[in-house]
This record gives sequence, C-alpha cells and structure tokens, in this order.
Amino acid sequence: MSNGTNRWLQPVRDGPTEPGSPGKKQPYHDMNETSADSSTDSDDAWKRWLHKLEFLKEMIVGVDLLVVVIAASVVTFCVNHVGNEWISFISDSNPAIATLGAFYSFALVFRTNICYSRWWEGRVLWGTIIVCTIRMAQQAHLWIKEPVLVKRLSCLAIIFAYCCKAQLRGTGIEDESEDGAKLLRKGVISQEELDMISTQSGWQPYYCIDAMRAAISEGLQAEGKNDEWKKNAAQAAMEETICTLANSIGGCIRVRSTGLPVAYDDILNTTGAIFFTAACLAWAPGAGLYNPFVVLIVYTIVKMIIGVGSDMEDPFGHDESDLPLEKFCEEVDKQITAVDERAKLITFFDLAYGPASHIPSERSSSYSTFPNRRGSPLANGDNDVESGQMSSETDRLVPAQS
Repeated sequence: MSNGTNRWLQPVRDGPTEPGSPGKKQPYHDMNETSADSSTDSDDAWKRWLHKLEFLKEMIVGVDLLVVVIAASVVTFCVNHVGNEWISFISDSNPAIATLGAFYSFALVFRTNICYSRWWEGRVLWGTIIVCTIRMAQQAHLWIKEPVLVKRLSCLAIIFAYCCKAQLRGTGIEDESEDGAKLLRKGVISQEELDMISTQSGWQPYYCIDAMRAAISEGLQAEGKNDEWKKNAAQAAMEETICTLANSIGGCIRVRSTGLPVAYDDILNTTGAIFFTAACLAWAPGAGLYNPFVVLIVYTIVKMIIGVGSDMEDPFGHDESDLPLEKFCEEVDKQITAVDERAKLITFFDLAYGPASHIPSERSSSYSTFPNRRGSPLANGDNDVESGQMSSETDRLVPAQS
C-alpha cells in the first residue's frame, strides 16, 4: 500500500516532522507555498475570465452585426427624410410592433427552455453513469472473490466512462483527442484491448457492458455451488447496475442524436427578421441617430440568448456551457481507485466490524467465534439471545436434530 493511502493508520508523532512525512499536522503553511498557491489561483481565475470573454466573442462577433448596423442606418436615414405623414404613420404602428415582439419573445423563451431541458437531461444521465460505475466497483469487491476479476471490473468501469465521453463527442477512445493513451499509460487498459475496442463496429460503451457481464458471470461461477441465494442476489444486483448504465448511455445518445426540429428554427429566424425590420422602422422617428445602436444592442442580446440555447442543445461538446465530461471521467477514475484502496485495508481495518479496539468486550467473543454467522449456539444447547430463540424452543421450518 502506498504511503499516502494508509497515512491515517500510522501513529502520530509528537516531535517535529519533516515536510510531507506522515506525522502530526503542521499548524501553519510555508509562506512561499502560500504565495505560490495564491498566485496560481489568481492566474487560474484570470484564465477563466479570458476563456469566458473568448466564448462571448465567438458567440457575438460576426458579419451579421455589421449588416444590422448598416441596414438600420439606411432605414433611419430614409425615415427621417420623408414626409411628416409617413413619420406619423410609422409612429402609430408601435403597438403592433410591441405585439409582434411579445410573440417573438415567447418563441425565443420557449426554444431556450427546450434546449435547457436537454442540457439538464444530459446532466442527470451523466450523474447516473458516475454513480453506477462506482457502484459496479463496490459490488465487485463485495460479491466476487477472484482478485483478477475484481480488478478487471474496476478497470472496465473506468473505461466505460471514457468510452461514453468519446461516443458522445463523435470520436473513439483510441482517438488522439481522447484518453485511450492516458489509460494505457496508467495500466487501466492494455494495448490489445484498446485495439479490440477501436475495431468495434458498434458503440464502444456497449463493448464494456458485454465485458462486464462476462467477468461477472465468470466470477460468480468461481464461487462454487454453495450459497446459491448469495450468487443469485449478487447477479441480480450487478445486472441491475449494468442495465442502468446501458439505459443512461442510451439516453445520452438519444439527446445528442435528436436535435430541435429544423422547421422551428426556420420559423424563429423568419419571425426575428420581420420583427427587427419593423422595429427599426418604428423606432427611427423617436430614437433618431441612436436608432442603429438601439437595434444593434437588442439584436446582440437576442443573438446571445439563441447562442446559449444552441450550445445547450448538444450538452456533450467543448463549449463553455457544455457539461464538463473530462471532470466527470476523472472523478470516476478517482473514486474507483479509492474503492480499490479501501479494499486493501482489510489487513489493518475490517470494513464490516470496524477497528478491533472499538468492538465491545462482551461481544468480541461472538465476533471471533461466529465471524460469518454460519454457526449456531443452539448446537451446544446454549441460548441465542440475539435471535431471541431459546434452546428449548423448536422451529417447524428447521428439521429436528437426532
């Protein structure tokens, strides 16, 4: 076991300790280290702000802004140089323009709400993937006794998460932009299996699901014919986890593959073009030379709202508003590694009974005599106080001993 894993199991040293040694916690931090951390945090914050500004720049800046300014300027100039009868007619059309703007705003909010619901569904499905991949590693340590198969299931759970990320981004785990090479360096996957996954014609996450089922079937067969109820319960629980994983990645693929109807965006864009043309005419007499800037500001706000909705429509990409799939996969890797490390504590710390120093003295003999609760004190004629059954009582479901 690594030094960082069982550090809390080692005795606390009262004397001075070297930096980084598993002793008593230091009540202060080194000033140089603190200043370095502060500068690092400030640099990260500055990079995040630059990234957000770049995201807004990509969303807003475009040739269409120049077209809107020129068109609004031409319309404003023409309106302000026509007869007064045209100005009064255009000014009287403000209520109609307001009604058209209300319909356009409703359509815009409705589209954004649909896009957000797709983003939220992808977030919920990925939360299920994270929980179930970690649960698969926990169930493997609980139900399967073969260490090779337990390690195999833990690695497959990690590979499954990364395969899901690659699948939802239209690539494969073997792609240079994905994490196949990183998993290969960490020993999570072998080169042979990476090549096998890359040659699959179907979805790569389902290869991991088939491999999980094969490992579970082999591991439960290794248990033998005893305790059939335990084997059946383990198989049912682990199969439920696998089915949940399959349904989750299937839902994510559905969210990515089925976008908004094309006709809806066409109707929204047509309504927007009519609204801004009419609004530019209606606002020109009152706004005067400021009319192009007013139209440009309103158009920019609407463009940002549409852009955010379009990014949320596919929540699995690389945009600022997309889900952080890299962090999700790294967290799955981290938590499954922690599950594997906890399983190694059995030499020092029994997860079932806890530390031996905290077991009550009057019950320690019971733990040591019947660790698996397979024996029965009734065989020696004693009373089973925990079960409430006395030696003189009989149970019709238990055959009488001769």
